Amino acid sequence: AVDARQEIDLRIGSAFTRFMTLRLQGRFPILCKNTISYGPCQFPTLGFVVKQYEKVQKFVPQNFWSIAMSVSVKTDEKTEFAKFYWSRFRLFDRMAVFILYEMCMDNPKATVIKVQQREVTRRKPLPLATVELQKQSARYFRFSAQQTMDVAEHLYQKGFISYPRTETDGFQAGTN
Repeated sequence: AVDARQEIDLRIGSAFTRFMTLRLQGRFPILCKNTISYGPCQFPTLGFVVKQYEKVQKFVPQNFWSIAMSVSVKTDEKTEFAKFYWSRFRLFDRMAVFILYEMCMDNPKATVIKVQQREVTRRKPLPLATVELQKQSARYFRFSAQQTMDVAEHLYQKGFISYPRTETDGFQAGTN
């Protein structure tokens, strides 16, 4: 099965990569010197990659403003600080934030009007998708994406994991 998958990936992947590279080079000039990788399990991801590329190209940064407050409480031994953040966090209208700031400065006393308490439950984590696996591997082990995939491939070849790419996050009810 492994040999068959590798053979299919190689044959289909190389033909389709060549087709896509020639077809898309004009649309994505940044890829002119590179090729586009393709494999049966990677194809659905290509649409997400293209959409993300287009979003990045169209992105226009915007300034935003926010309000934060801190209170210091002095005790005999030390000074402690409490920080409070605006639940809205940011606003893109500078004048509106400035008016709110002036209102706070005109009346510098604060009154606690509501304390919320809620129970939080944590769900069990889903299996790592390949991108998340690479991010966490870089964060905790300082591995590059390529090193991470090499280790996953090695574990797969040794039979410790069932597949080196981990895109499945749902399983049948009877799966242990």
